[in-house]
Amino acid sequence: MHSIYFTAVLTTAIAIAVLGTVMHQFQLPATGRLLWLAAVLVLPLEPLAFFFVRVPLDHGLVAQLGSTSAVYKWLVTLYAPLTEEPAKLVPLLIPAIRRDIRAETFVRYALVIGVSFAIGEMWFLAERVAGNPAFAGKPFYFFQGYFGERLMVCVFHSAFVALALWRWRRRFALGLAGAMTLHWLGNFPIFLKVWNIGSLGNAFWAAFIDCWSLVYLVATLALLIYLGSHRMVPPKAFYGRRNCPECGSDYAAPIFALNFGQTRYERCPHCRRWHWAKTRKA
Repeated sequence: MHSIYFTAVLTTAIAIAVLGTVMHQFQLPATGRLLWLAAVLVLPLEPLAFFFVRVPLDHGLVAQLGSTSAVYKWLVTLYAPLTEEPAKLVPLLIPAIRRDIRAETFVRYALVIGVSFAIGEMWFLAERVAGNPAFAGKPFYFFQGYFGERLMVCVFHSAFVALALWRWRRRFALGLAGAMTLHWLGNFPIFLKVWNIGSLGNAFWAAFIDCWSLVYLVATLALLIYLGSHRMVPPKAFYGRRNCPECGSDYAAPIFALNFGQTRYERCPHCRRWHWAKTRKA
């Protein structure tokens, strides 16, 4: 078996574990069987959208415009937002799911749909990597870039779906347009590297994309937390409040700590002593 598949298994397991932890922490209501149904429906949609929508669209545009035209090169940047964002909303074709998506449930649906779509995408990419002779014989840790990128993409896709479903009952088209725009902004630096804007070279654009990805990850996480809890306080949203075993004072979970799943080694802001604290809901 190609080592990329081992990396894909590891990435999938971590994505599912993090998803379960986050959903437990937020404690957002939704019907479990409908969430599973939504996840199953979107799992194969990345390769289906690619082969049955994106590839024919690309062939048609190349035939009409030519692969070297400036218009074609700009239209290519729209492929992912225009094909993937509507694909993620296929579960809305199920009447029971449509009825279950409300202000208090849409973020949970966004997390499940986004991560499921991202898992389908990561296995689609793994299959393509496995078919490339250049990667034959590489150890699984060679694909650490794949590992980190695919986990970040789980967050990105969830944020896109959340933005689309945020306006599900009112101005849905506006929410979907926002999701497509956010998706386009995330991908656009990749095209800047391909075009080598300013003749700055691959090294510059690779570093720029790395920095952009980190900023983008923080922004999409903040968006998800805000939509899910209506407040920009990540530590409190995820880790709740604490009672210090040293001085007995209550305090909000700090941003900086050593994290081990739901247990953290952190410092009390009152007595300034470090101790182990277990996550509990706010």
